Amino acid sequence: TKVRIEDEKVVRIGKTLEEYDAFDTGSFVCSPAVFAALEQSIAERGDSSLSGGIQVLAGQGKVSTFDVGGSFWIDVDDARDLEAAERSLLAQLKKPADGPVSRYLNRPLSTRISRWLVKSSVTPNQISLFCFLVSVIAAFVFTLEGYWALLAGGVLAQFASIVDGCDGEVARLKFWESDFGGWFDAVLDRYGDGFLLGGLTWHAFAASGTEQPLFLLVGFLAIIGSFVNSYTADKYDRLMKAKFSKGPGIRIGRDVRIFLVFLGAVCNLPLLTLLVLAVLMNLENIRRIVVCYRNEHH
Repeated sequence: TKVRIEDEKVVRIGKTLEEYDAFDTGSFVCSPAVFAALEQSIAERGDSSLSGGIQVLAGQGKVSTFDVGGSFWIDVDDARDLEAAERSLLAQLKKPADGPVSRYLNRPLSTRISRWLVKSSVTPNQISLFCFLVSVIAAFVFTLEGYWALLAGGVLAQFASIVDGCDGEVARLKFWESDFGGWFDAVLDRYGDGFLLGGLTWHAFAASGTEQPLFLLVGFLAIIGSFVNSYTADKYDRLMKAKFSKGPGIRIGRDVRIFLVFLGAVCNLPLLTLLVLAVLMNLENIRRIVVCYRNEHH
């Protein structure tokens, strides 16, 4: 509904106004005076709508405005409007800190799942726990022999990575965000990473047939690099983001890490995957330290 405003007061309201200054969001805080205004609107114009009552009060200079600014709102009058509102809300779930895999693969899929989950009684913490359990199962499958076990573990790991975005999405859509929920998810993610990389290390070690200690060292470096990568991401994003003059660029995080595990499983290259993770994660950690140091001292 269109609204004409003068001196922060509504002077006219209606859907057919040719000149208007704003739209009403459908939310009104009314005193009991609105009932008398509705009776007057019905008696004078035969208009029993809320807008009719508001117009009567506006004529008396009794309707003030409140600017919602950039807050989200949308009119929902029919099924088509409802679908448009759902699409708009889901589009807002993207995060500036999303990595490339999350931005182009995980998030488009997870929002589709969240669209269904948000209508159920499932809680964000239950989703976090489910993803952790899937990661544990994937890690166990990695410890089995053969390519098919490796492939199945990789697919499960990537599936868990996709669904892992749903906990935060459901929390935001249902206004259930909490400090504990974010912390709980982060803790389970670290355990999940440890199990996955540990299982992949065991698979590479056992499949080699030579039981080279070097395989265990590479796996250890991949695990340590991944853990520190997650820790530095928190500090890097929260403490330094405001000081960066450039865009976020390509963020190397958990989404990239798990996707590399998935690709390594598909290509049957567990050792090479661990080596790439060990080098990439630790180099990224060093880069973050350097960037944060330079921004802190310049």
